[in-house]
Amino acid sequence: MRENLGPLAQIGYVVPDLKSAAMEWVSRTGIGPWYIAEQVPLDYFRHRGVQSDIEIGIATAFTGSLEIELIAQHNDSPSDYRDVLKRSESDIHHVCFFPQDYDLALASLLSENLEVLQEGAIHGIRFIYLLDPESRIIEMADLPEDARKRREARMAEAAEWDGSDPIRSR
Repeated sequence: MRENLGPLAQIGYVVPDLKSAAMEWVSRTGIGPWYIAEQVPLDYFRHRGVQSDIEIGIATAFTGSLEIELIAQHNDSPSDYRDVLKRSESDIHHVCFFPQDYDLALASLLSENLEVLQEGAIHGIRFIYLLDPESRIIEMADLPEDARKRREARMAEAAEWDGSDPIRSR
């Protein structure tokens, strides 16, 4: 499994409010700047195989090459994000990888009997959340080259960040 995933790229958390959670990260860790998209247009989204019309927002920031992602769901449509908030969990929700060959990595994980928890696409970028036997969540996303370059630019920006303008629009 691991050899097809590549390095760990992201750690994700589900939060009730993006701006307040991002500012808490800034005050506690100094990580920033945060880029927030209050409404993320999903091409499609399925939770446990069933179409769901979720409405979400996302905030991201980098520490080194690791991206921290905050996700807030704005409606009550079925998703694991909603379920996490109902359970009042605040731990890490998922770890995410951006493999060079998404389809190969996905086939490898599915051959290990990981369960598909939810999947979708944002602007044509596919993502999937898989549940391992210990109920840990692994996300993968099929990042095109232009998205990988944007990540690199944000990493460089975070490395030089002086603490000003901590919340920015995506």
